Amino acid sequence: MNKTMQIARDVLAAVGGAKNVTANDICMTRLRLLTEDPSLVDTEQLSGTSGVLGIVKRGTNGVEVVFGPGKVDGVHDAIAGLTGLDSDAADFSSDAPAEADALRVTISDKGLPSSDDAEDDEGAMDLDDMRELMSILDAENQKNEPAEAEGGATEEEPEGARVIVINGPNINMLGIREPKIYGSQSYQALLQLCQEAAKDAGFAECSCFQSNHEGDLVDAIQDAYGSYDGIVINPGAYTHTSIAILDAAKAVGLPMVEVHISKVNEREDFRQVSYIRAACFETVCGLGIEGYRKAIYDLAEKIGL
Repeated sequence: MNKTMQIARDVLAAVGGAKNVTANDICMTRLRLLTEDPSLVDTEQLSGTSGVLGIVKRGTNGVEVVFGPGKVDGVHDAIAGLTGLDSDAADFSSDAPAEADALRVTISDKGLPSSDDAEDDEGAMDLDDMRELMSILDAENQKNEPAEAEGGATEEEPEGARVIVINGPNINMLGIREPKIYGSQSYQALLQLCQEAAKDAGFAECSCFQSNHEGDLVDAIQDAYGSYDGIVINPGAYTHTSIAILDAAKAVGLPMVEVHISKVNEREDFRQVSYIRAACFETVCGLGIEGYRKAIYDLAEKIGL
């Protein structure tokens, strides 16, 4: 049995078996699965499967399994063969983004290449995959249990204000990418700073999302509608090119702060253009990753925390 087929079998085992899968599709670098009984999905087992970078729960029955771009096609085809399901038969209409859970990603650190690794076997994560996808990160939400109301009815307790920090291309390369411009602190340090700043500012939850793909950023903004109270965004190079990201921001209408690590106003001429700024009430730039702290604090003040 080859490595890809073994990964497919392991994925199916973690989601309750082939008979529990009702649809199988690919979205970017994610394997999308719909399940008949979501209670059978073992997220810990799934995130520990070889080659899996993370998992994203969507809606009631949906789950996306994040692989490197060179891995997902083979695993999808193998699962199609094992289940008899393919993309043409997939129906994800019941898993629409409007009904989906906010992105909840469990990142696995296994498979990261070390200096002693001489070669990459089939299905394992290579350095390019890690750089592109390891930064997809979202903290697990801590939801309140429904409270028993008078008369026996149940109602959900308030969850508190929630903020999502959205980062665009190459932000995951902090500490490696041009440190004289972007500083020597890592992306992981940025994630920790955002969590600490959000807690200090009074947010009940802070989620962080990063992608090198424009469409993923649009999806993240759209998914924030109805799930988050505000957005801190650094679209990276898409700041200067993407009308699509601006349109998504205007569509959801959430309070938004634009943040940039470097002093973009003192750099190349093409960096003087910011499309996203038209949807933001504030721009923070030139403060390094500490700019995210200011952005989160100012967003909290804007929404009245």
